Amino acid sequence: MSDNVTAFPGGAPSCGWTGCGRASHACISGRFLCLEHFFEFSYRRMNSIRAILDTSDPNRALMSEAQTFLSDVVSQTTRLATEIKRLDPALRDHLLALSTSAADLYNRVRRAPRLPRRIPCLLRTGILSPEIAERCSTLNISQRGACLELDSTRRPASEVLIERVDTKISARARVAWFKDTPSSPGKCLVGIEILDNDDFWGLGLPSSVSGSC
Repeated sequence: MSDNVTAFPGGAPSCGWTGCGRASHACISGRFLCLEHFFEFSYRRMNSIRAILDTSDPNRALMSEAQTFLSDVVSQTTRLATEIKRLDPALRDHLLALSTSAADLYNRVRRAPRLPRRIPCLLRTGILSPEIAERCSTLNISQRGACLELDSTRRPASEVLIERVDTKISARARVAWFKDTPSSPGKCLVGIEILDNDDFWGLGLPSSVSGSC
């Protein structure tokens, strides 16, 4: 992948990946890495951040560091795309995909923290679906998202209609993720993003910190 890549202007240390020794082309989290290991390290760290976010109670103490890391990934991919000589289309696509993924994850990290809150809801698949609504409850909420405990799974990216039992307010939502709950057989956790209501849960937070589960 790095045949057409030049190192840092003026030279740079060798790649810090154990057993590599090639010239480094990026510096992330204080580590000089060749292009191949820059991609590998970035995706590994991003997957770890994503796993933290996908828990029902993410460790928010790590999120400040995560924002810095993701911001660095975006800046490094931008620099590489500018400085690499004879940038071939495949490498350009790799850099764009990494930069886009990091930017999307950065936006997710900086969303409002989740608040533990049990709110009874009704959930339907799609807006015009005639199905009987499934009763469920939130485990935690953010201004434009929630983690729900359900008896059935939902396909990621599918659209649902959620209604609060207490206020009778409903909103369109998108399924962001789901996972089984080994501690509660027959149950699953589903993360949703509210699509058409800036403060569905009545938190009164500024729109600038709104976000999905």
